[in-house]
Amino acid sequence: MRQMDDGFSIKDWGMDGVPPIDGDPFELARSSCLQAVQLARDVSFDEEALERFAGQLDAVTVRDVMKGHMGENCGIVAGDFRGARDAANFALSFGLLQFGHGFRYELHRLCGRGASKTITQGVGALSAGGGLSAVRLRDITTAEIRQVFQLPSDDALNDLVMQLHTVLQQAGTVLQTLCMDDFDAFCRQILKNHEATHHPAAALVRELANRFPAFNDQGLLHNGSRVVLLKKATLAVGELNRLAGPHDPSYVMSQDLYRAIAPVDNVVPAMLVYHGVFRLSPPLYGLIHEQRRPLERGPREAELRALSLVACERIVAAAGYAFTALELGYYLWLSGKAPGARQFARHHTKDTVFY
Repeated sequence: MRQMDDGFSIKDWGMDGVPPIDGDPFELARSSCLQAVQLARDVSFDEEALERFAGQLDAVTVRDVMKGHMGENCGIVAGDFRGARDAANFALSFGLLQFGHGFRYELHRLCGRGASKTITQGVGALSAGGGLSAVRLRDITTAEIRQVFQLPSDDALNDLVMQLHTVLQQAGTVLQTLCMDDFDAFCRQILKNHEATHHPAAALVRELANRFPAFNDQGLLHNGSRVVLLKKATLAVGELNRLAGPHDPSYVMSQDLYRAIAPVDNVVPAMLVYHGVFRLSPPLYGLIHEQRRPLERGPREAELRALSLVACERIVAAAGYAFTALELGYYLWLSGKAPGARQFARHHTKDTVFY
């Protein structure tokens, strides 16, 4: 625990002591999460339900999700930006801050909206009110956080404010240390590397994770082994493709974006339970669906997300590779906002800035 300038004491929220990504991030994620299947205690697959769900999916609909509007919680499209730089800075800042679901009940009660809509509106307000430069991110205050994200001065949201503040300040400081004016400059530098000629998405995901603590999303299982999840870094390259790609072909990353993993948050596991693909142990089911208590960052939460990543891989295979895992992740997230599914209980974890 450390002290911020404004007197708040904050925790690391999972960012300290996480090893760097050494190798292909997508292959590391797939292999580590496959091992999690063998160790799982609280989550199991229903293979028949998985096959049935895969057979019901319309491949065109799944593929089209990344091509346009993402619904009321993320109504931002490429045409909203003047050019690639603005779009890239929004995409990376948006990806960086895609957390806060643990405060969804407090946000709905106090603000009338959930975490995703809060983040989308907040990043948009930051972008419009002075830009998303490294200096702007480094120097932002908690008072500004409350203003741009429209978060009332209520104790129930203090931790969320401090999480946003910490992650933005860290990002701005890292960019300045690297002599980068903004995220767009960082991305362009990485995409100039020799490796990025053939593997731009993988190179960018790995460097985001290794440079910015809030992008290095990994978890520990019951036996102490580590799973690589990288939800936000993968989402960031997906948003670069969706928002900046139409402005600059280098952000399309077609060479290897198809190899990207599903960006797994708390909505994707919930949709897998909703469709019968997952079965939860009675204790975990009771915590999420009956007690609706927070699920602490740790082995059960890591297992749930890791097996979700594997489930997405198996669904893609069962559907004959008619779409990618990244596209399926987007589709499951968007389907979780539909009537019926939206009311289905999902786990929430407060002590993380990874999703």
